[in-house]
Amino acid sequence: MNTIDDFFAKYEEGANSFDPDLLASQYTDCFMSADPKSTFCIRNDTKLREAAIEREKLFHNLGFKFAKIIGKDVTRLDDNYTMVKVHWHLRFDNPSAKQSDFKFFNTYFLSTTGALKVVFYISHDDEQKVMKDAGLVPIQAK
Repeated sequence: MNTIDDFFAKYEEGANSFDPDLLASQYTDCFMSADPKSTFCIRNDTKLREAAIEREKLFHNLGFKFAKIIGKDVTRLDDNYTMVKVHWHLRFDNPSAKQSDFKFFNTYFLSTTGALKVVFYISHDDEQKVMKDAGLVPIQAK
């Protein structure tokens, strides 16, 4: 069985490669996501894979260099679920930005029955706002 460390090593790999199949393999068929502004129910389908490809294009246009997990706090909730607080470091090489390094904090709730899968995650920061405020990207509402 996959360990939490193995799972997040693969998750970090997916965050850097933007491999849509790898990313999709780490989520349940339907999962939830939340940030400071909203909550979403997301289907793990072709739209999710297409979103990964679009994110890759956007990030590379912004000068994306890497995403690295710099810390994890693991809390076993019961026999079926584990909560993992993950601290991320992202770097961009973009001369128009006021900064190149960004630190974000997300909490993931993993199903631990069978293969580990994300069932819910919280982005504690409004990542788009942080990057916009840093001058990295003029994000437009869709």
